[in-house]
Parts: sequence; C-alpha cells; structure tokens
Amino acid sequence: MNRRNSIATGLAVLTAVAGVNNAAQAAEETKPENPELEKLRELLKAHDDAFTGQNLEGVLALFTPKAVILGTGPGEIWSGHEEIKDAYTHFFGDFDKGHQHFTYYARFGELTSEAGWLLASGEVKAKKEGKEFAFPLNISVTAAKTGGQWKFAALHFSTLSSAREAK
Repeated sequence: MNRRNSIATGLAVLTAVAGVNNAAQAAEETKPENPELEKLRELLKAHDDAFTGQNLEGVLALFTPKAVILGTGPGEIWSGHEEIKDAYTHFFGDFDKGHQHFTYYARFGELTSEAGWLLASGEVKAKKEGKEFAFPLNISVTAAKTGGQWKFAALHFSTLSSAREAK
C-alpha cells in the first residue's frame, strides 16, 4: 500500500470510528430516562422545602432510621435520627426561616425497585437577618424504599464555605 492509500485508509477508519462513537452517544442521549427517577427528585424537593421552612419533623420524616449525612468538612458526619436532628437544628440557624431557594443545574441518577441514587449540582440563595447571600452546592443522595416510600439512606452535601463567607 502506498502512502496516499495508507492516509486514505486511516482517515476512513477514523471517520468510521467517529461515526460509531457519535451514534452511540446519540443513542445514550435519546435513551428514555427512568420515569421512576422523578420520585428521587421529588424526595429532594420535599427535603429542600422542609429545610427551608425549618420543619424539623418534616426533614426527619424523609430519612431512614439508620440514615447518615456527610458534610463538607472534617468531622461533619451524623448518623441516626438523633444526630441528624441535632445537625439540622444547627443548620436552621444559618438562614432566616422561609428564605432559602435551591436551584439545581445538573442532576443525574439511577433507580431500581428498592434503591437509587441522585447527584445534583447547583446553588442556594438565602437570607440571614435580612441579608441576602448565595453559595454553590453539590449534593448526593442514596435512597431506599422503606414501607413503600422513598427515603434518604445517605445524604452528602458539599459547599465552598469560603465563597459563602465572602458574601
């Protein structure tokens, strides 16, 4: 094979590989999302609403009895309802009741009949003593079906605390 044929063959192979990759990517993008995943989005929304309203019982009702929360910094881990209750009691002091708004720009997840996960990235806008502030938020949840309802088995959040402190 001469140089011209080698280059042409190489380009043909690259074009074919790119076509296969594009077709695979298009198929993945058009693959219908699991409609059950909406249940995890609703669970996260219920959490955000109860959290914003500083409704401690409403927040706790969304967690399994052995749930665990992992925060951003060292030592920020709470397990079981008593520790989670204590953590949220402190979280509520960070913003004025009813003045918190969550916006998620990206959400990914998967769900089976008994377990699921959801990752979200976005921002929180809030007020403390009437002063507005905002900060980025990443959140990941693992959910389990308990008594026929989806609940958080694990929740992890991370923020850029230095970004919030600068506001």
